[in-house]
Amino acid sequence: MVAGFPDGITLERHCDLHDRQRYVWVRRGLLCCIAVLPLLALLGVFGQRPSTSSANSPAASLSVTAPTRLRSGLIFQVKVKVDAHRVIKKLRLDFDEGWWESMSVNSIAPEPEEETSKNRQVQLTYGNLQSGESFVSRVYFQVNPTNVGKRRENVTVADGESPLVTVHRSLTIFP
Repeated sequence: MVAGFPDGITLERHCDLHDRQRYVWVRRGLLCCIAVLPLLALLGVFGQRPSTSSANSPAASLSVTAPTRLRSGLIFQVKVKVDAHRVIKKLRLDFDEGWWESMSVNSIAPEPEEETSKNRQVQLTYGNLQSGESFVSRVYFQVNPTNVGKRRENVTVADGESPLVTVHRSLTIFP
């Protein structure tokens, strides 16, 4: 003898899945949505391609090469190039706090003569730069795993306390 179905269970609905064919397509659609995320990451949509932003003034030209979109945990390089149009007696690079927020700094090359913080900016001070000379600094960062969001990452070149030129940038970090 075979026992009957429990109360509330019907053969048509629970075994034959009557009136539930559309749910198969809903599940498949949700699975495709989840599968698209790794595909987009492989295509580079979520970051690490560097882009260059630049600005000019009568005193100097500044270009900053760094990614504008990153994923948590990635290691990346920021290249800052300064071309002097006149003598800069005390070259200083001012980085907005967005560069340092939830980031780990692996190294800075070349090492600055002085490294300070003022007005929520990190200031790296180097020696003088003659007219027509170029200076390149590289900063190597790693995005902390809990870091997510969008932030401002401007860089300013100054001669001592006098700002000369600023590059305006922003960064988006994906989980």
